[in-house]
Amino acid sequence: MSTSSPHDALFKAVLGQPEHARGALRSVVPVAVAEALDWPTLARCPGSVVDPVLTERHTDLLFSVAWRGGGDALAYLLFEHQSTPDGLMAFRLLRYLVRIWERWLVDHPRAKALPVIVPVVLYHGAEPWSVPVAFDALFDVPDAVRPAIAAHVVRFTYLMDDLSEVPDVQLRARAMTALARLVEACFKHARTRADLIDVLAGWADVVRDVVSAPNGLEALTLVMRYILVVNDHVEPEELQAFLERVVGPDTKDTIMTAGERLIQKGVEQGILQGIQQGERKLLLRQLRQRFGNQVDANVEARIATASPEQVDTWAQRVLSVTTLTELLAD
Repeated sequence: MSTSSPHDALFKAVLGQPEHARGALRSVVPVAVAEALDWPTLARCPGSVVDPVLTERHTDLLFSVAWRGGGDALAYLLFEHQSTPDGLMAFRLLRYLVRIWERWLVDHPRAKALPVIVPVVLYHGAEPWSVPVAFDALFDVPDAVRPAIAAHVVRFTYLMDDLSEVPDVQLRARAMTALARLVEACFKHARTRADLIDVLAGWADVVRDVVSAPNGLEALTLVMRYILVVNDHVEPEELQAFLERVVGPDTKDTIMTAGERLIQKGVEQGILQGIQQGERKLLLRQLRQRFGNQVDANVEARIATASPEQVDTWAQRVLSVTTLTELLAD
């Protein structure tokens, strides 16, 4: 969505920086690919790859990186994040890939080949990713015919980094910056854990490493603000006490800045709720334009009670599905 959620804001603020994205991406791509790329050249591509049809949809992050051995050829890494499974994720990614290639051909009109683009999805939902990562799994084809038709249809799989299935010990061991590891840990735990302070205690050394890095307190502020917005069980005083234990009293201002205590937390949550309510109204308006009287009281109630992530998923399908039932599928 063009409107940023707390997840979007933290994802782009931290993993939009090559120094933090480098390790996150390298830990997911196949080993042979990781060894063939010249990671110090990783650079974020400016701007968003906006879909001219779905003008409010854009890719999350796009990076370019050179191949080892020199030359002008580049590879591109498309970095997305999801907090809920999306059954049409492969189709959504395909649309992004095509838009990126179209823009690339405009800039390279004499090109005879296309750069490779590797799609990577960082998933941080409460349950494991439950939908296929292969694009050809979306085709409604009899199983007996699939082998014969396979060579003639679009086929690709996207790389899935499902944090719900990565043990914390493995997450801590990733060759990433301390800030990137802390962000991924918060993506994994911050929304769902009532005992988040106890969980963070296991990451105390990483928190200290974040603070000791350049601009560390500012970076920690981003993470603390995210926690206060998405977790209803953690209060600023608890976070302040935790940080003073593991880092020192200098972090008091960090908590004040991140949450501005309970008042600021309430303001941020109120703004977020207002944004979410506006998204629900926009979705209903779009559905009525497309499906008319099919949008009855039951549909309205379902949208009103759906999670923000589910509303976002449905909004992404508005112009790509043919029936209301297909759009509202979980």
